[in-house]
Formats: sequence, structure tokens, C-alpha cells
Amino acid sequence: MQKTPTAVVAIRKLNKMTGAARIALQQISILSAMGYKVTVLCEKADVANIHSYGGTLHKISKFPFKGLVRRRWFSARANAWCLRHKPDLVISHGDSDNADIVFMHNCVDLAQKLIYPDAAHLQSDVSKMHRKILLQGVFKKVVANSQLMANDLISRYNLPEDKIEVSYPGYNSKQFNASVKMKYREARRDELGVKKQEKLIGLVTSGDFKKRNVSLFIDIADQLIKKSTLNYRFLIIGQGNTDAYKEKTEKLNIERQFIWKKTVPNVEQYYAALDLFMLPAHIEEFGCVVLEAMACSILPLISERVGAGELLEGDHRKLIVPGYDSRQWAQAAEEILIKNNTLLSEQIANRASQFTYEYQYKALKTLLSQFL
Repeated sequence: MQKTPTAVVAIRKLNKMTGAARIALQQISILSAMGYKVTVLCEKADVANIHSYGGTLHKISKFPFKGLVRRRWFSARANAWCLRHKPDLVISHGDSDNADIVFMHNCVDLAQKLIYPDAAHLQSDVSKMHRKILLQGVFKKVVANSQLMANDLISRYNLPEDKIEVSYPGYNSKQFNASVKMKYREARRDELGVKKQEKLIGLVTSGDFKKRNVSLFIDIADQLIKKSTLNYRFLIIGQGNTDAYKEKTEKLNIERQFIWKKTVPNVEQYYAALDLFMLPAHIEEFGCVVLEAMACSILPLISERVGAGELLEGDHRKLIVPGYDSRQWAQAAEEILIKNNTLLSEQIANRASQFTYEYQYKALKTLLSQFL
């Protein structure tokens, strides 16, 4: 009788629905559909969720102290399990240093250099772990979530180009689609206290306000309000300490134009309320929020270091702002908002529709098929 092929997905945390978690769960589903028996190696995990995608959980005990030693402990335990059970395929999400395929989700060293240039030499625990994994080169393939990331990995770790593949994250088209504007726009604007004649500009993030450059977003808002051509409101959604940013809006005397919300499960309803989505991030390796906004037919205005900008083609690349001058950003935003952008919004939504979960599922299946 033919032996059932086995696969391992090693990821330290699978208890929250992050971008990395969504990709890992899709991998479990795809591998199960391809006939693999899938074991997930985790410290923290939603067991029922893993089972629903077709995997079984082997929980690795958490090392009692934080830091690099905890990451190395997880990697060592994962490697030991694989040595005993000899799976046919091992996938790591940057947490195990002995895998066939390594999925990377962050450029931690590049982010450190761009956000904290005076401390660019300092390495985080994540950076040290990634360095160990990528320099020893045990893997057969590294998967980056954008060409931006791929370029950094190639140059930083001297990786052969044929060992790197770019696979863009996808989005849930049932949640994010052009119909949300009609369904939720008026209700959410009423909830937020935004008047019909006011232009609402939003920045949505899972967190890390420093990385997403909320400080510049406030400077852009200040420039737009001073121009007084249109009436503006500004919405920021995300987890994190907002005290310093709220204080900045108060010093600029623009605090009344700002609305702050913690991360919400029905975020598509708040995209629907926007007239423009903005992400002036120092760096965003991909930026699923950009793709989600596009899918909801909301125009994005993003920095040149946002990986999702690679999806914009032709004239749509004017939605990418070079540099970080608040006046230039304000001018770009105003030029968009004074026009009727119905056609452009439809084109953007159509472009996003090419990168749904179904797209990602096919791309991952093609990649994993190489290892059969």
C-alpha cells in the first residue's frame, strides 16, 4: 500500500488571524487536499481552527524566558521532531532553521535601518534568527511577499535568485468587495460623525504606528487643513499607544478633525466610509490593507516602500508618492479628491480582484507541487 506523504508547517504562533497565520492555514488546507498528512508545530495555536483546515497540532512547550533563546528553543524542538518523524516536506515561517520552504513576512533589518537610522546596526532577536536561517542555506526555496522583500533578501544574504520566489498575499473577496460602499458607507459615516461634504481620509493598520508613519499622516492632515480647499476628516484604525500622536494633533490644533478607533473585525465597513486610503509607511513589506481598500473600490495613496504598490500598473502608479514631504503628499491627495474618480475606483477594484484568496490558493498549490 502506498505510504501517505507527510508535511510539517512550523510557525511559533497560530492563535491570531495575522497575515502569516492566514497563509499558514491555507498551506495546511492545500497540502491536505493534495493528500498530505499535515502536522503543525506551534507554541500557541487555535487547535479547532487547525483541525478545520485539515491539520493536526503538535504543541511545542514554550521556553520560560523571552528573547532569542526562546526562538532557538522552538527551532531546536521543531528540528528534533522532524528528525524523529522524517516528514516528506517541511515549511517554516521564519521560525525553524531546517526547512524545505521558508516563508518570510518581514524585512526586519531593512525596517530598522529606515525607521531608526541611528540604530541601524542593532539587531533584534527576529533579525538574528532570520540571519541564521538564511545564511546557512538549508532550504530549497525562500518565498517573499513582494519584490521589495525579495530584493532585500537577495542583497542582504547573497541568496541566489533562483532560490527566491515572490508570492503576493491574497484577500477574502466575500468580506472585501465593491458592494460594501453601497451597503455601509452612509451608516459608518453617520457613526463617525462625518458630514456629507467632508472628505474622509483613513489609515488602517494592525499596529506599529511608527512603522506606518502615523506622524507623517498627521503632518499631511495639517497641510490639507491649512489649504482649506475642501473640508477634511481623518480616521486612524489600529492597535497601539496613541498618546503621542494625539498630543501632536492637539499641538497643531487639528485634533477635532481626527477620529481614532481600535482594530475592528468589520473593517470593510470603515473602508466604505473613506474617500481616500493613505499609507505613508517607512516600509510595508506588502500591506494587505492596501489590497483590501482597493477591493472595496477605495483609492489608495501609498509610499514607494509599500510592496502592494507593485500591483499598480500604468497610470495607476501615480497613486504612489515618491519621498516623504508632507506638502507633496497633501497636493497628491487633493488632486485626487477634487476629481470624480468613479472610473479609476472601478479599475482599482478590478485590479484587486486578481489577487483574492483563490489566486493565492492557486499560487501556493503551484509552488507546493514542485516538492511532490
